[in-house]
Amino acid sequence: MGDNRRLFTTLIRSWELSLRSNNKSAETIRSYLRSANLFADYLIDPPAPPKDSGIAPVPPVDDVVDITKAHVQAFTVHEIARTTASSARSRFLGVQQWLKWLVIEEEIDRSPAEGLSAPQTEDPEVPILTTEQLQQLLKTVAGKGFAELRDRALILLWLDSGVRLSEAVNRTVDDVDLDMQVMHVMGKAGGGRAARGRAVPFGMKTAQALDRYLRARARHPDGKRLDALWIGQKTKKPLTVSGAGKLLARRSEEAGLGRIHPHQFRHTFSHMWLVAGGNETDLMRITGWKSRSMVDRYARSAGSERAREQHRKLSPGDRL
Repeated sequence: MGDNRRLFTTLIRSWELSLRSNNKSAETIRSYLRSANLFADYLIDPPAPPKDSGIAPVPPVDDVVDITKAHVQAFTVHEIARTTASSARSRFLGVQQWLKWLVIEEEIDRSPAEGLSAPQTEDPEVPILTTEQLQQLLKTVAGKGFAELRDRALILLWLDSGVRLSEAVNRTVDDVDLDMQVMHVMGKAGGGRAARGRAVPFGMKTAQALDRYLRARARHPDGKRLDALWIGQKTKKPLTVSGAGKLLARRSEEAGLGRIHPHQFRHTFSHMWLVAGGNETDLMRITGWKSRSMVDRYARSAGSERAREQHRKLSPGDRL
């Protein structure tokens, strides 16, 4: 079994090199590799399928050429039972991409996932942040210390621009234009396309928070040594995506709100934009979405609330 795993490991490492050369995002690469490694472990020693699944047991696999459609189906059912349909969908899509790469590299003749569909899931509504929650959160960063000034600027930027976590964090000082009130970011790459840059606008309160942070950053011992916009308080190095997530978790717990994920700000921004009557096309430009389906996806968050608000304004009965 050890030799078999080494074979899979070698192929997965080669695939990782291909993904990096194609400029896939770090998040995409992690997800894909996680899927391929889980699939490889499953192939070496397939557990018995759930009794009520209707899936027959599959034999262990010694080589990628022996992978069948039944293996892909059984693995997907296994992941649904082990985790959730949403997680299993992600795993299936990762495995599908790995198998496609094996075909391109002529390791196999045809993808065993060909003709199979990913598990269907309903996108859960991501909870938006209320005005009260946002005010509580901002109270935790009302001080004038370096960490408070940094965290306040970052939190307001997330809320005020709808930028992704990585877009906000992986920035340099030169990416901030306080005169134009925009931050230059690189969008998410995907589908073989290179990441595209865009200028994301922000309001006066965010501009003021960024200005205060930048002045504090200029006085920081490592301010001149580093180009990165955000500096880690303890590491004295550029703040990482992981570090930004942790600082938000810490601030949200201080506020008594439980754990808040940075992506909730993107949903909250979209919700507040639409509630205020913002144009969907402008929302797409700001967020970097290329498909209107993304507006629909993000609009699900608190969609019922917006519908009720619109009804208060447009109620046929009230207009009689």
